[in-house]
Amino acid sequence: MALLEIRGITKNFGMLKALDDVNVNVEQGDVLGIVGPNGSGKTTLINVISGFYQPTKGGIFLDGKNIAGLRPDQITARGIGRTFQSNVMYEGLTVIQSMLVSSLLQYKTGSWKAFFGTRTYREEHERVVGRVLEILRLLDLFNDTFIAADKLSYGYQRMLGIAIALAANPKILMLDEPTTGMNYEEAMFVVENIRKLRDQGITVLMIEHNMKVVTNVATNVVVLNFGTKIAEGPPHVVMNNKDVIEAYLGTENFGANN
Repeated sequence: MALLEIRGITKNFGMLKALDDVNVNVEQGDVLGIVGPNGSGKTTLINVISGFYQPTKGGIFLDGKNIAGLRPDQITARGIGRTFQSNVMYEGLTVIQSMLVSSLLQYKTGSWKAFFGTRTYREEHERVVGRVLEILRLLDLFNDTFIAADKLSYGYQRMLGIAIALAANPKILMLDEPTTGMNYEEAMFVVENIRKLRDQGITVLMIEHNMKVVTNVATNVVVLNFGTKIAEGPPHVVMNNKDVIEAYLGTENFGANN
């Protein structure tokens, strides 16, 4: 049984069919690249998986349990985290403050124990802070711990967005165009960090336009076009698929992204 099974997912917006009977299996430890032309349904698929959109039909199974139709917070609690295309910062907070706010769901002790600073709460707080610092070290943000989040460079803001999503200890992390607006060196920095996440046992679903990023880090690729899955497989196979090349409006256009 796959860690995540997307079965026959369809999403309609009125007369528009944004996703049409999409099926994808994601195994533990995969880095799945989700690619396709603009408007192909990539972000819609992520929004359906994470609960921001309800599917018109179909099922989404995490560890064999159907999570389709649950609220975003319920899906996060079950082990699926995500980032967004734009950087989402907590205004006025430092890097570590942003991380601690994002870690509130990790506290199991009640508010009265926190108020009185009981031993149980102190132990849990120490565990959460330790996890936060571990994530900041992992993603090369530790030296920026006390810097205002909105003062970070664009690339490091993107990494902080990933760190914030990791604060919920997800089994699966979904990244929505993590290298948008980055140069080659910055994009490869993100690639290296995604490899670190994979080595930590985190399964990654990644929407990405930069084909160099996809071929460098993805173990498997799914291609969408007009809401339909047109190809799936290892990057080197998918990128040479005739239907995929045609979907990107010709070999010359597609090659410019490689």
